[in-house]
Amino acid sequence: MSKAPTWLLHVEAVLLDVDGVLYRGREVFPAARAFMAFLQEQGIPFAYVTNNSTLTARGYAERLRQRGFPAEPWQVIGSSETTAHLLRQRFPHCPPVLAIGEVGLTETLDAYGFPLTDRAEEAHIVVAGMDRGITYEKLAEATYAIRGGAVFYGTNPDKTFPTERGLAPGAGSILAALQAASDRSPVVVGKPEAPIFRLALERLHTSPERSMMIGDRLDTDIAGAKRLGLRSVLVLTGVTQTPPPPGPTSPDLVVANLAELLELWRSLHLASEK
Repeated sequence: MSKAPTWLLHVEAVLLDVDGVLYRGREVFPAARAFMAFLQEQGIPFAYVTNNSTLTARGYAERLRQRGFPAEPWQVIGSSETTAHLLRQRFPHCPPVLAIGEVGLTETLDAYGFPLTDRAEEAHIVVAGMDRGITYEKLAEATYAIRGGAVFYGTNPDKTFPTERGLAPGAGSILAALQAASDRSPVVVGKPEAPIFRLALERLHTSPERSMMIGDRLDTDIAGAKRLGLRSVLVLTGVTQTPPPPGPTSPDLVVANLAELLELWRSLHLASEK
């Protein structure tokens, strides 16, 4: 077991990834519910910061509650929500959007006032995320739009995501196809980029210096946290399953799972109360 770092006692807000941290598919990890209960007991505010763009914040909160986790829609900071939030700031007149994605993306863009189109000639913006119904026709129409001058946004860069059977293609794989076809790189909104972390910190009314990010991916969760100055904890239950070598981009703490993190954190609290 890792040694409990004293900085854990000074954490005032927690951002955490979901897939690969709390559960994998339908498998809820041991002590995951107990860990969330601990945060509530300690009065530590938290937000679920996920690159998953397939569900709305309301839908994701419902999924979390079904699996026994406390969740309100405002606590779910997904890449779809962050993308729509950012686009509304940058394009307040809400021009038509051609979206490659599932209901989480399309319903969120609609809720933020963006009209959706499936015609390249009408699109001012192309937004691409995870789409398990992806077709060649969708990719082609998005490519025509981008080559025709539409600005290109990607919800998140994850090339894969963990399932019960192993790693499956993620939104980053779709972005790679569009980038190859259009010769244009997308503006990426989700982890490790700053917008999704900033929105989460804004919702929790906290600062990076007082906050901690828990994730299972070095390239998104940990890299993004390090860039913004959050403490970072890597759990080895998802994509990353071996501790990384020490270095300037390494997480502040590596644990096998949330059960270990919970034990470390509780031991510090008990010691501080003596």
